[in-house]
Amino acid sequence: MSEQNRTVAVAGATGFVGRHIVAELLRRGFGVRALVRNTSKAAEVFGKIEGRDRLTPIQAETVTAESASRLVEGADACINCIGAIRELQGQRFESLHVRVPELLTKACTQHSADRFVQISALGADPDGRAEYQKTKYAGEGVVRRSGIEWTIFRPSLIVGVGGEITEMMVQWARGKSQPFLFMPYFTRHADGQWTLMPGETVDPAVAPIAVDDLARAACDALDNEDTIGEIFNCVGSETTSWPELLTFVRDNAKNTKPKIKPGGIPAPAAHLAATVAGLVGMGSLLPYDAGMASMASEDSTASLDKFQAYFGFTPGSYQGALRQAVADL
Repeated sequence: MSEQNRTVAVAGATGFVGRHIVAELLRRGFGVRALVRNTSKAAEVFGKIEGRDRLTPIQAETVTAESASRLVEGADACINCIGAIRELQGQRFESLHVRVPELLTKACTQHSADRFVQISALGADPDGRAEYQKTKYAGEGVVRRSGIEWTIFRPSLIVGVGGEITEMMVQWARGKSQPFLFMPYFTRHADGQWTLMPGETVDPAVAPIAVDDLARAACDALDNEDTIGEIFNCVGSETTSWPELLTFVRDNAKNTKPKIKPGGIPAPAAHLAATVAGLVGMGSLLPYDAGMASMASEDSTASLDKFQAYFGFTPGSYQGALRQAVADL
């Protein structure tokens, strides 16, 4: 069946990753049913996109059994991009990362949409310190047990136009966002211990992946039967440290402060501060939560061997995508 005769449902379509996947699907000739919370935002996001005549917005405030059914009805496949790095405004990890895949896969079974692609995270781990990691892994389990043909992607830090983390780094570089005086990142003890005691620390390594490379792979998977039942770590071809990454953003974005520098915060101390702030109702005042502090102190890198073997291309360096992303901010 050609792409012109196929329709893909996309959950989280107006989010950072979702909008790039929608654009790639439309570019390839697919029809797209896009789950959106706000039709005005959808019109803004997709108003100038190529192939938008093949895009059908499905409006829903939240993913429920009813809205999942409306989204998937008439679709041949579903790509789930819904997720959040932090719990805000009543959005809970359990609901977003576990309940949503459950509702979507059930809707796929109901409507005979027999292909499912899940965008998870490289840090998915049942034993992770953060609830984000645990619920991402639990969501993967829901997909694996669904009985439909699935592929799971675990991306590292995703960079590109529209990325919230990219925008946050630019604001740090301009001194416009907390902590105002430096660009924060989280360090870990060199001996691996989780302790508040002083000691030698190391900077975490990260291999960011360009959002367009992730979108390409997610769409490629739809026509690659070899990817069914497989989990892929998705990283870029260049590994860097968080201080180097932050410095790159400062030096390539406009109107930044050249003297502002990255500053490492010991993850256990940051974790404790965020936990206490949350308990007293002041968690939103910090630019991170406890889970983000612990996760961001871990390396976010992986081998590309399996990815390259199945998809036949190597994701590029983060630099081109990040340079483009910060250019107009």
